Amino acid sequence: MDELDFAAQPQCSECGVVMRAEPHAFVCPHCGHLQLLDEVEMPPEFDGPTLRG
Repeated sequence: MDELDFAAQPQCSECGVVMRAEPHAFVCPHCGHLQLLDEVEMPPEFDGPTLRG
C-alpha cells in the first residue's frame, strides 16, 4: 500500500475509468455512474485565542 493511496480518486465500478469529484459525490465522466459520499459532521470553527466552556 502506497502512503498516498488514501487520497487517490476512486475508479468506476461499472467501467473502470477514474471518477471525478463533485460536491457530495464521485461521478464517472464516461458512463455517468454516481457514487454518493457519506455525510460528515464538520467540527466547529473557533475564532480567538481561547475556548470557552
